Amino acid sequence: CGYVRGTVGHEMIPTPTLHSIKRAMLSFLLFFVAQIAVIEGRRDIFSFISPSPMETTRDGAVKLFAMHDDNDGYEKSRRSALLSCLGICTISPNLTPLLIRPASASDAPIQGMVPLQSNWISVSGLRSDLASSPSKFVSFDSSAYLAMKNDVTRTPVFDRAIKDRLAKIQGGPGNAIVLDLGTGPYAIFAISAAAAGAGKVYAIEANSEAAASAREAIAKLGYGSVITVLEGFSTAIEALPNGDLADFVVAEIIGSVASEEGCVATAVDARRFLKRPEDGASWIPERVQTYAAPASYTLHNLFGPPEFDWKKLGNEPVRFNCRDEGLQLLAEPALVEDIIFSQLTKNSDVLKKEVKFVVDDNRIQQNTLKFYKEYTNGNIKKPEAVERAQSTARTVSGIALWPRLLLSYSGSAKEDEDSSLIVDSRGYPDGGHRKSHWQTVLPIGSERPVPGLVGGDVINVSFEFKTPTEKVDVPPQYKVNGRVYPTGGLGDDDEIGLYKGP
Repeated sequence: CGYVRGTVGHEMIPTPTLHSIKRAMLSFLLFFVAQIAVIEGRRDIFSFISPSPMETTRDGAVKLFAMHDDNDGYEKSRRSALLSCLGICTISPNLTPLLIRPASASDAPIQGMVPLQSNWISVSGLRSDLASSPSKFVSFDSSAYLAMKNDVTRTPVFDRAIKDRLAKIQGGPGNAIVLDLGTGPYAIFAISAAAAGAGKVYAIEANSEAAASAREAIAKLGYGSVITVLEGFSTAIEALPNGDLADFVVAEIIGSVASEEGCVATAVDARRFLKRPEDGASWIPERVQTYAAPASYTLHNLFGPPEFDWKKLGNEPVRFNCRDEGLQLLAEPALVEDIIFSQLTKNSDVLKKEVKFVVDDNRIQQNTLKFYKEYTNGNIKKPEAVERAQSTARTVSGIALWPRLLLSYSGSAKEDEDSSLIVDSRGYPDGGHRKSHWQTVLPIGSERPVPGLVGGDVINVSFEFKTPTEKVDVPPQYKVNGRVYPTGGLGDDDEIGLYKGP
């Protein structure tokens, strides 16, 4: 009972009480079952590792199967739902050595090219499907909707953008017709538009339960005469009532990889609901982007075969809270996906981009300090924490991705002219940690982290995103393949003959 202590959420159970001893015994039993499930490969019983990075409790014990707070927008996967049912366990220092793989025996610079390979579909690891539908698309539970509503980096910015757009309507806001795509159970942006004086608001929602909740929220606030909720996919709605056309659309259907919630197909179809679809002012947001950078990941370094088999993730990427220090970037972020809604066509279905990342030695040094703090907070003794931090900071686990939303875009070279109407899920332009309900997506590129990186090493990455433009129930597909080259190796694009990125 001294080895494993039960937790409720993020709070430690007080000790030594009979209640805590019973819970500790239960946690140990669950952990033991989990280990058997890992050894036997029983993914249907218990998935081998949490999608969240290492967290720590107040007393510093390593929380191995940690889950993010719902208010931070953790999109619960089937795996995390199982973890929630099983309960969370924390591992004491006495048990940690049995589970954590030894530090790498060699931290020497890498020799020759090392590949990174990953591919997945947008619904991998996320809630998907309406119960009655055989189709695949990202969907949300009540906690995810609440996280979106309460995201102070998102909701107030959209509210300002809506008010700003309505203020520019000829004849005043009362003449405006607004369309809200994917209004959700709270109808937040539809209500924002109505509260700002919009004459008519149409709110479309595919989920019947969310649509019913939206109607209740609208009626409760007295906007029933202004807002009309239309239930179903926007692609299945022939026209807005009375043949109306909207002055602008609010479409917050942006994923942690910007296109993963089907915004491309939805926006291409939604053009028929707008008076001026080619005008950027007809869209909120006007432009969405996905940024990427190679990343080091603590748990990928700590846990490995035979106890933990990362191959059992299959094609499911790891999803992080954007404030999680267990993931650190190795190079300056690059723009890899850039969607301007007013310019989309049915031919916007495939994106291919090749990017050359150069490992930044300053980042390695900074990351070493951050990883050292992570490890010591996890009750790893200082000498070992130093070794692990230095080793982890010189590894790459995959290419991290996250979204950026430009709610008002001028179309000029000065794209960020109104920074108050930009939503960043991570810091811009450095990719630093910050609070957001969106996540950082990390597809693991190799079974074990690529070790021994030094400043100047080159990581050439090929991105291929397939985003359907006509069917919202066909999930986008993603492929991210890289090649890691040591300094002085074949890192020049001209010599490689494969990558022609910037």
